[in-house]
This record gives sequence, structure tokens and C-alpha cells, in this order.
Amino acid sequence: MANKKLSCDDVLGLLFADSDSEGEHMPSEDDDLSFSDPSSPGAAVPFNGVAEHSAQADTSNPFPHADEGGTNEHGDIGDIVRRRVGGRGSIPQSNVNRAGESLGVGASAFYHAGHCVPVRGQASRRGDGVFREGNIGEGGRGKRGRSMTRGASRFRDDSASSFTRERQTVKRAGSVRRGGRGRGRRCVVPAPLAGANTNDDGWVHLRNHCDEHCDWIKPFDEPIGYKGDKEMSNDNSALNFLSLFLSDDFWDLITKETNRYAHQFLASNDLQPNSRFHEWYDVTIPEMKAFIALHLSMGVVEKHELVDYWSEFWLTYTPGFGKIMSRNRFQIILSFLHFNDNQNYIGRGQPGHDRLFKVRPIIDLIIPCFSNVYGPRKELSLDEMTIAFKGRSTLKLYNPNKPDKYGYKVFVLSEAKSGYVLQWSMYTGQRADEHAEIGASHLVVSQLMAPYTGKGHEVYMDSYYTSPAVATELASKDTGLCGTVSSQRRGMPKALKPAMLPLSKGDDPVFMRQGKMLACAWHDTKRVTMLSTVHGNTCVRKRIRGKHSNSGYREINRPLCVDQYNTFMGGVDTADQRMKTYLFPHRSRKWYNRIFNAILSISMVNAHILYRECTAAPHKAMKVFVQDIITALLEGFSKKEGKRGGRPSVEGGEMPLRLTERHWLRNADDRPDCVVCSDRTRPKGRHQTKYRCSQCGVGLCAVPCNERYHTLKNFKQCHLDR
Repeated sequence: MANKKLSCDDVLGLLFADSDSEGEHMPSEDDDLSFSDPSSPGAAVPFNGVAEHSAQADTSNPFPHADEGGTNEHGDIGDIVRRRVGGRGSIPQSNVNRAGESLGVGASAFYHAGHCVPVRGQASRRGDGVFREGNIGEGGRGKRGRSMTRGASRFRDDSASSFTRERQTVKRAGSVRRGGRGRGRRCVVPAPLAGANTNDDGWVHLRNHCDEHCDWIKPFDEPIGYKGDKEMSNDNSALNFLSLFLSDDFWDLITKETNRYAHQFLASNDLQPNSRFHEWYDVTIPEMKAFIALHLSMGVVEKHELVDYWSEFWLTYTPGFGKIMSRNRFQIILSFLHFNDNQNYIGRGQPGHDRLFKVRPIIDLIIPCFSNVYGPRKELSLDEMTIAFKGRSTLKLYNPNKPDKYGYKVFVLSEAKSGYVLQWSMYTGQRADEHAEIGASHLVVSQLMAPYTGKGHEVYMDSYYTSPAVATELASKDTGLCGTVSSQRRGMPKALKPAMLPLSKGDDPVFMRQGKMLACAWHDTKRVTMLSTVHGNTCVRKRIRGKHSNSGYREINRPLCVDQYNTFMGGVDTADQRMKTYLFPHRSRKWYNRIFNAILSISMVNAHILYRECTAAPHKAMKVFVQDIITALLEGFSKKEGKRGGRPSVEGGEMPLRLTERHWLRNADDRPDCVVCSDRTRPKGRHQTKYRCSQCGVGLCAVPCNERYHTLKNFKQCHLDR
């Protein structure tokens, strides 16, 4: 009997023999299917996610059929497990004693089909039937000292198609080299997944029953869209939407603080004789609007250096900048641009020190307006942005995984669909003592979500913020959560850790539940662990690209929580992409200028989203919207003419172009303010018109403002003071 060679069918029959029946069979692809294919693509189907092994299997004899023609003359199975399986390799005689202490992969897989207790280490002795580590060389040794056969490994690989994913018990995580030592690790699906329903940590495996979407969350019935006091439904003026964030208080603030800082600087510094700061004079609100208009224009027309916008090189000449403001004047205002009084600064180490002191008034003035004038949809997205900056700053961070590796880290809450920024909080490293008991990411979520809890929202976030503690807190406030999560987080089920649950591409997802929380482990192109309080164990059928199929596509069953995460997680990325499209492109040594530019760009993006929500189609593109804002900011401003000697020229002399050329009126697409008779600083001083000058591009009344504008040098003063 010991010298008799067994065929492959004989060995497979022995390995998969059923001790309770006469017949013997191998599992087929139709056995114990973990899901039922839907009749139509996109249909949700329940997944049990775990193996359905019999809990009543007899474990008294690990090899129940060893006495039926499978043993040698000594009554052991040593000859069976070292027979050639599939025609290749064998276990050397010296490495298998007659008590069956060393087992091949086939015997290990067979024993796991009943009951096996996973252990970490080498192949277990005395019939344990579990092998954890080491790969197989052809007729060689495993990595941890046990001799395994290439044939047994081939048996495992070739027969994998006959196992269902629930009953596949061995995962190959390394490579096999001929005649050498393996370099990987073999793992088996742990016994708790196969037999138990509840783990010690309170998580319950979801099996064949369908766990639908939880109905505990409050129905979402909040108003969506614009909710400000002004009527904006029929307003096509881009500047009016931007004025919801850049109000009159904003223009007063930056004008006053810029003049204050200029006076402080000039009083405390001795200027060089050739310094351009000798030419300083106080900036006015119209001039500040013109400065911001040129500031925005540089995001539309990008050049390498700031001085290039005033360069008269024939190839890159842009005369519009010189017509609005001289180069020296623009640089002087940019040098003195300020947002807070330096006399109120509190030094480091003192109580009340604020690391964002320089831009704190801008943050407190603009950021609250984002949430005050807009009601978001149900799905929200929470993520971070990076404001690129390489200068000297204690707030600067380094992140090698970001496109902008150096810069400021900003936590953002936005609407998932449109990318509208609702909350904006910059990381400073400062924490109040009352929040010392919770983690940093937990604190960020609590602060950003504070205005939107208790309303039935769902927030999507990545693994940096997601944890069972955050999910529990939000669930207690009628707010759902869905996001990727690290399996090592405190409170996550231990059974979903990669060491306990190895998964391969194509394996069924595994679901576990604890109260309102659902945990899911799934492997498609890579392994992902999800945590959700708003989804069940359903999956959707998806058709995605696949290079190994003839059609170029393959169908997968994706968990619903993963599908929803992919749909709603990109809100912050959308806002970040649109914000950086027309961002002021030039570098600055002052760290707070970069933060101001970012807030200004976010305000532009939010204004454009409100414009699309409030007005009927067709809508202006973002570029046209920015151009309209630039034009509107320049209305009512005229360049201060300098005194120059010699013969005046048409381009830069004492006579502006509006007084020397021929001009015609045309119908305006919108309702601009008349640059002559309109004055918003006075009560009821706003006058709109339906005409524009074709050459100058400004709004003008036909009579008498058109004549005054094109014939009088000081047209505004002459008209208002008559």
C-alpha cells in the first residue's frame, strides 16, 4: 500500500471526503455562492461576506478517511501527503515522520475546511493542519523550515477555481522559486470568520440576510441654495455675487489698515533717497478696488515676473495694466497691503497669542459669510487643502504626498456635489486645554461639523478623520458618516485586520456591524476598509476597465458604501482645483499674502456657484465671470495722471485716451453703473444704465454723461459738485 502511487483524483477525493456521507465530491463554483447575481446592472445585492463552514464538523479525527485505503502499514498518513499531486514535487521522506507531524498544503487546506485554529509561526505539529509562513520551492524547503512540495502548492493554485471565495482558505502572498526558499507568507482565513457570529469586541458578522440602509437618521428637509437677504434671482452682475463675501466692510478694512501700516512704516524707517516709498499717498477705496482688479487679472493673464505686466516688449505687451495703474504704484500698494493693526499684536508665549494675527480680521469677516448665504445639500465632503508656500513661516508644513509639498494645511468642509466651501479652518498647531482629551482629527471634525449637526446630513471623509469615536459622536447628533478608515483604529473589529483576514483581488467584501456602524473590508485594485453609519451590506454591479479581458472591461460587485464614497468624496478637491485655476501666480515673502490670495480665490469660486444656482441658464463660464468682476471693480476709477515734462504723448501723457479718440455707445448685456453719475457711497446714489462705451468699456448714460466723460478731464467731480 505504501508503494502504490495515487492519482490526482484519488488524492483530491481523500482531501475532500465527507465523513457523514458515502459520496465524495469537490466543491464546485456553484456551491455556497456568497451573492446572487442581479438581473440588471447596477442592482444592489446582499453579501454575506463570510464563509459558511459547518460548526458541527467532527474534529476528533482530523483525517476521517485515513483508514479507508489512505494509510500505510503503520496506520499513518505520511505517505499520502507526500505523494506527488498534480505530477510535480514530493515531500522528502526525512521531513515527514510517521505520526503525521509535518503536513503539506493539501492536508492543511483539507483540515481548514473543517475546523482549524490559526496560529502565527511555522507549520504546526501533531495534526494541527495550519501553515502560516513560507513559500514552496520545487522539492525544496519553506521559509520557516518545513518541507513543502511544489505539487501541493500547484494543487492549491490549480484548484482555486473550484473553490468559492467563501471556502478558499489559503492566500498566496509571496512568490515561488524553483528549487529555492520562498520569499512570501502563507495565511489562512481565521476560524472565527468561519464559525462565529459575534466577536469579543462586539462586532457582528453580516451573513446571508440583507442589511438595508439604516432608517435611524433624521430625514433631510433643510432649504438648499441661496438664503441671503438680498434678492439675487434676476441679478446677472458678477460683482453683486462677490459682494456677498467682499462687503463694504471688507473694502473699508483693507484700505484703512493699508494706510495705517504705511504711516507706521514711514514714521519708523529712514528711506533711501531713491526709494519709491517717497511717492506714497493714501489709497482710496476706488483705487483699492482697482488694485484688487489688477490682482485678479494677473491670475487670468500669467507672466513670469510682476514687472512683465508693464513691459513694452512687442510679443507680451499688455497695455491694459499701464492704463489702470503704474507699475510703481501697484508695487507700493502691494508692499503696504495689510489687514490688522500691528500695535495690537501679542507676542509668542503670552496668553492670547494668535499665530494668524496678520490675517485674522479677513478670516473672521469672510469665512462666516460662506455658510450664512448658502444652504448645502444632504451630502457633505470633509478634506484638507494645501496653500503652497516655501518662504519662512512657523506654520509651513511638509507633505511629500501632495503636489504642493510645502505650504499651509487647511481643513475644509464643502458641499459634495458643487464643491461650495462651507467651513474653512487653517492648521496652526494650537489647541485649547479644554479639548486635550480628544484627538486632533476628532476635534477638526467636531468644529467643522458643528453648524450642520442635527439636520440629517451625511459627511464623507478619508482615513485621517474617520474613526468609530467620530462616527458615534455624529450619529448621536443625527448626522451620518462614511469614509475610509484604518483597520488599526481603536474600536475597529479585529477580525477585519489584514493579518486576520487576507483578501485577494476579486474576493467578496466582508461586512460587520456594531449598532449604527457598519465596517467593510474589500479588495479590488488594493485593499480598502470602510466605516459607515448610513449604508448596509449591499453591493452594486459596476462595469469598469480591465486590461485582461477581451472587451477591455470587467464587471465587479462593489459595496454600496464604496460606490457612494467615490461619488461624494471629491467636493473639496473640486473646490481646490477651481480655486487654483485663477489664483494670483506670483511669489511673496510675506506669508499672510498667500493666505489672503487663497481666501480671495475661494470667494470667487463660491460666488460663481451662487451665480449658477440663482440665475437661469445659459451660465457664464468661470473665466468670463472673473473678467466681469474685474471690469466692474474698475468702474468709477480713473488713473491719477502724473506731471511729466516735454511733449505729451498719446500713450502716457497728460491727456487720457478717452479725451483724444472717437467713441460710440452700444447696448450693454447687463446693467452697469454709470461711471459719471453713479456713486454708491452716497444714499440713493446708485444709477444704472443700459449703455457702454465700445472703446472704453465703461457704463455711461447717453445724455449727458457720455459727453462729460469724453470731454472733461475731471468728469466726476465736475458733475457731482455742480
